[in-house]
Amino acid sequence: MPEENMQCFKTLEYLKNSYGERIHQISDERKSGKKLVGTFCLFVPDEIIFAAGADRVILCGGKNDTVSIAEQYLPRNICPLVKSSFGSIVNDGCSGIKSCSHFSMVDMIVAENTCDSKKKMYELLGDYVPTYVIDLPQRPDTPEALKYFLSELEKFRDAMEQLTGNKVTTEGLRQEIRSSNETRQLLHRLYELRKRDPSPISGADVLKILQKQYFLSPDKLKEYLQMLINEVGSVEPGQVHKPRIMISGCPMPGGNTKVTEMIESKGGVIVTEESCTGTRSFWDLVDENKEPMTALAERYIKIPCSCMSPNDRRIDNILELAREFRIDGVIYYTLQFCHGYNIEKQKVQKALKEAGIPMLSIETDYSDSDVEQIGLRIDAFMEMIS
Repeated sequence: MPEENMQCFKTLEYLKNSYGERIHQISDERKSGKKLVGTFCLFVPDEIIFAAGADRVILCGGKNDTVSIAEQYLPRNICPLVKSSFGSIVNDGCSGIKSCSHFSMVDMIVAENTCDSKKKMYELLGDYVPTYVIDLPQRPDTPEALKYFLSELEKFRDAMEQLTGNKVTTEGLRQEIRSSNETRQLLHRLYELRKRDPSPISGADVLKILQKQYFLSPDKLKEYLQMLINEVGSVEPGQVHKPRIMISGCPMPGGNTKVTEMIESKGGVIVTEESCTGTRSFWDLVDENKEPMTALAERYIKIPCSCMSPNDRRIDNILELAREFRIDGVIYYTLQFCHGYNIEKQKVQKALKEAGIPMLSIETDYSDSDVEQIGLRIDAFMEMIS
């Protein structure tokens, strides 16, 4: 997207002020007795949390500041997302480092058994915040896995009822499923607009709202999405093609914008994200015609996280997205010591090569120590695919 066609969207200006407003909302809710649940992962169904009358915020850390705090408890050679998250939760402020307010406001953390670093970190979290862990079968394409995951979600539903004192009803679940599907459909509409060439919105701008999708209340998120869709849809078509990039790999929680901004400063435009921050978070709807708990289990177990094995569904999704969004190149983004995504890179690279799609692999952390080196590699990649 040429510089002269870059837009300043009012929605994103409003989004800048959303954090303080949300904190006030959460504070008022807690004073009235409403419980706040903190989550880390897409495998935790929000629909069950909301149907129990609780609220939810994401606790994934994307900032480098709290990593050093976590390293007092955790090994240095684990992924920065785990360290940043843990450091934000256990931070008591004595170090002079401030954590975002919502990390200290949750009544319960609902976690999930995905990667090894997370699983063992959750064992420590219980000393700071009550922590409930949903077990996750990691060979998802079997009837036994679905049956087991459904039983885990039923136990989770019971735990939420105990936390809130509210019954999770079938109709309540149906209502929350409809609401969540409405949000997913809005995100699909935004991504449809990104299929234009050139894209009417930068990937850096889309990331701003994606990073807020599990922090804002559902109603506020829908409001912002509708506003942004209206603005983006009214952008006049541009003329100049720029390399269309897909980012694939690890999530990019709030505070983590380094690689995205670098790609677009080097002349590319990110038009889709195959990650938990991006398409994995909303691509599939929950079947509204099925029994709610079964429908939730079926939808959530299909998320193609690298903890799943085999994970051919992820390869299929990457190739499908590449076709739909007419991708010129893929930047495969992994965090240091994220072994699942780093190892799975080999299968992704092979599939993309067979499809004739160039790929650049970037492994990094939350610091700025490698910015110059990454910039040079992205420069060379952009020159190759332009």
